[in-house]
Amino acid sequence: MTDPAQRPAAQHPPALQHPALQLRDVWLRLGREVILRGVNVDMAAGDGVTLLGENGAGKTTLLRLLASGLRPTRGEGRVMGFDLRDSRSVRDHIHLMPVDGGLYPDLTCEENLAFALRMHAHTGDADRAVAGALRRVGLEHAAGRRARFLSAGMRKRLALSRAWLLARPVTLVDEPFANLDDAGRALVQELLGELRAGGGTLVVAAHEPELARAVAPRALRLAGGQLLDAAQTVNA
Repeated sequence: MTDPAQRPAAQHPPALQHPALQLRDVWLRLGREVILRGVNVDMAAGDGVTLLGENGAGKTTLLRLLASGLRPTRGEGRVMGFDLRDSRSVRDHIHLMPVDGGLYPDLTCEENLAFALRMHAHTGDADRAVAGALRRVGLEHAAGRRARFLSAGMRKRLALSRAWLLARPVTLVDEPFANLDDAGRALVQELLGELRAGGGTLVVAAHEPELARAVAPRALRLAGGQLLDAAQTVNA
């Protein structure tokens, strides 16, 4: 059983009228290629959404856009009520765990987590929080090891522990089950489930829908630049 004191309390705003995530007629062009074509979606606070799609469909690009890493070519989007173009406010409320983990290779495991807490102005006992997060994913023995010297599975667990530690109101996760054995995949489900249980909104892009939907049951499929309910695409 995890001691709640080992993790900072999630800074989730009180219940609001607006969706946690909202896109309205969003188009995105990168160079000559149109990636998103009039995407509309609403995700309520506490929603768990699995994002499906073939390789190259634009799932990673959509996650980057939601995290304010890309700006829509046309249309509007909001995260926790903040316009996507307000990058600072959006990033205060969202965490993106990219497929490569997004770690700093020359920082140790504990330094990566401590830096993340500083970036989000954590005011509690950071050392205790970091130690608890590493212990939660079984990396306490590697606390002083640089990220570049971790195996692919260990890097994935470190990135996951950072998402769990930060517990933003919205967490976006790209291919969390890759490079993990069965025990690692079960751990992913546990930690992502805990984020949702704490009231967080979760969006998981994965090629393992049966694993992802255990914690993010609503399924949306990205195909041809459009985002549709997965059931619609099956019945179409």
